[in-house]
Amino acid sequence: MGKVRIGKVKSISNELVLKFGGVFTTNFEENKKLVQQYTDITSKRLKNRVAGYITRLKVNEKKREEAEAAEAEKVAESEPKQTLDIEGEPKALEETAEGPESQEPEAGGGSGEPTDETTTEAAPAEGENAETSTDVKGAVINSLEIDGLI
Repeated sequence: MGKVRIGKVKSISNELVLKFGGVFTTNFEENKKLVQQYTDITSKRLKNRVAGYITRLKVNEKKREEAEAAEAEKVAESEPKQTLDIEGEPKALEETAEGPESQEPEAGGGSGEPTDETTTEAAPAEGENAETSTDVKGAVINSLEIDGLI
């Protein structure tokens, strides 16, 4: 547990930090000299307590800034990154996670390779066989592609 500081120490310290906050550091000895320079306190004990409290305030401020910077860095790392789709074009993760409703099967059956696209079965195009089967990932594969006719 920490020590209890009297109100006079806190009020003097807060006033000095508000007026000259940029000059104080996390070093007690430097802060002690600065307190003597900026105040007319004659008591050695009171000067040391004020300097110690200012040092504690600055240390806590530094820790808080470091924690905020670490949190901001963590948030920046967790932002969505780009992925490559099958054709090698970059896509944002939001685009790839849209779902089967927004993705249309290619006319003519595509390149014959299974894709990561998940689609619902659609009516076959003119001139194609109506028989279709679904691969493990849920993509529609025409029976003509399975037979190697396309």
